[in-house]
Amino acid sequence: MIVLLALVGLLTIVVMILRGAVDVATPATWTVPGSALRALGLLAGGLALGMYAWGLVHVAGAWLDAADGGTSSSPPPPCRDHLDKARALQVVGYDVDVIPPGFSCELTDGTSVEIPVVPAYVTPPVMAIGAIAIVSLVASGRTQSRTAGM
Repeated sequence: MIVLLALVGLLTIVVMILRGAVDVATPATWTVPGSALRALGLLAGGLALGMYAWGLVHVAGAWLDAADGGTSSSPPPPCRDHLDKARALQVVGYDVDVIPPGFSCELTDGTSVEIPVVPAYVTPPVMAIGAIAIVSLVASGRTQSRTAGM
């Protein structure tokens, strides 16, 4: 089920990027009110979803390492690799965050430490490009509804 969901998500990202890129490159898009904004929104949305998925791949890798079990599974490898030895011995669990993508190690004192498994270049572009996508799609819808009412 998860593999099917991942494949559908990947296909959606590819279709959004390709459709947006083709629409942006088509000269007729620039003559219809709102079409250019819709094309920009699709392209930006696909790029933002792709970057977000890349962050989730990193989180999934850390989660698979932590959930592996077996020899040397405590503390979990992502925590052991990123914390000093004294703090790594205090790890009692881990937590996976989906929004924004992240992985944190829970300590015996109840606090948690964010482990940098997601590259720093993922979250800021997802936020910025995602905002561009939302604004473009909303503006496109308003522009098209205004011109349809005339």
